[in-house]
Amino acid sequence: MRIPVDQKAFADEIRFQFADPVAVYENNHRVKGKQAVDADGVPLWSVQILILRAGRRSDLGTVKVPSTVAIDIPQDTPIVFDGFTAVTWENNGRSGVSLSARGIAEA
Repeated sequence: MRIPVDQKAFADEIRFQFADPVAVYENNHRVKGKQAVDADGVPLWSVQILILRAGRRSDLGTVKVPSTVAIDIPQDTPIVFDGFTAVTWENNGRSGVSLSARGIAEA
């Protein structure tokens, strides 16, 4: 299930840490030099974020974002996401939530 996320309710501030290409795996092995793409064929990036909330400990998170170019934002820069969503998943008795967005920009 895809759930829209209100970024202002999710965190007081989100800061960019770094972005890496999303790897492709075949037969439980990473395929060297191959980057995952979205349904439109746009390369996917795994964006590491620092989540800041007043009165609470900061958390790290990861958001998958499509981009035709490498995401190059200075570390610790406040950012905003376009089309920020949470997706629930279940696989082999395990379950969780992954975060994704259509785009990313400096706040």
